[in-house]
Amino acid sequence: MKSAQLSAFTRDLNDIRIVDAVIPEPGPGQVRVRMLASPVNPSDLNFVHGTYHQALERIIWNQGEQANGRVFYDPALSNPCPVPPYPLGGEGMGIVDAVGSGLLARRLRGKRVAIAGGPPNGTWQEYALADAKKAVALPDSISNEQGAMFFVNPVTAYVLVREVLKVSRGSWLLVTAAGSALGKSVVRMGKLYGFKTLCAVRSAANSDELQSLGADAIIELDRHELAAEVHRVTGGRGVANAIDCVGGELTGQVVRCLGLGGHLVLYGTLASSPLQMPIRDLMMPVAKISGFLLPNWMLLQSPLKLLAVLRQVKKLTIQGVFATAVSERYPLEQASAAVAAALKPGRTGKVMLHIADQ
Repeated sequence: MKSAQLSAFTRDLNDIRIVDAVIPEPGPGQVRVRMLASPVNPSDLNFVHGTYHQALERIIWNQGEQANGRVFYDPALSNPCPVPPYPLGGEGMGIVDAVGSGLLARRLRGKRVAIAGGPPNGTWQEYALADAKKAVALPDSISNEQGAMFFVNPVTAYVLVREVLKVSRGSWLLVTAAGSALGKSVVRMGKLYGFKTLCAVRSAANSDELQSLGADAIIELDRHELAAEVHRVTGGRGVANAIDCVGGELTGQVVRCLGLGGHLVLYGTLASSPLQMPIRDLMMPVAKISGFLLPNWMLLQSPLKLLAVLRQVKKLTIQGVFATAVSERYPLEQASAAVAAALKPGRTGKVMLHIADQ
């Protein structure tokens, strides 16, 4: 089968190669999916550059001899962070063509599913393995392309808003990079659940669309100072909650926008620079910052809890809450070009790999 693979961590996208690989066989609790479509997400670059691996090397449970030179996502050292060579791709959709043992896996045989993947079981290949607990049967009302984007942004958006922050009706939620697919989904969730969205964007490129979706306030950072505008919009009270996927200097500015007891969740590092801020900017409002990584959050949940969340995300996907435009489409053979297109500044809409016809 054709597989878009990486042989070593790299900054050169041309190192993403299409190779002939053996079609994998599903193990216990796994399904094998004949892949049809898979998006390019910012998180995919972390597996190209080695960002996850480098970050995990600093985590406390990966210190000492017990890790034996490897790094793990969990303190039990049961979930290793992979190193190349491996196939890329963090999510996608296709048809289950083979299953391992287990009732859940067997019930998915022959069904059209969305899967959460990621190296070493990447989705940018003609066949991919997935944990049956991370495979969701798709109804006809969800298209192939929307189904391919089911996990990374929709589940993250839902969990951040409803499970982590528990944003209350009538309160303000500050969203950075609000012109992203996830940011637009959060705006739609605000209209559905009754909270107010304060959208921070780099420029006016996405302002009209955010306004049409129902954003309550938009701050264009190339024209306005963030804290001053948040003060004006909230009547000086600040925001109860914020989510940030940028990092660096902007995160320090977001902290200054938190009200008394406010909570900021960090879920990305688009700026690729460390957080710098005066510690008392956090102390004085008795505010807090927490980190979020979807795979590790999922590991901490019971099967019943995870099933309930996925059902809610499916329901909202059918309603169009997580609808995401696809701006460019590439065949699997052009995976490196697809990644390059996804990195272009100012791009709107997702880049999608079309791996096969249904």
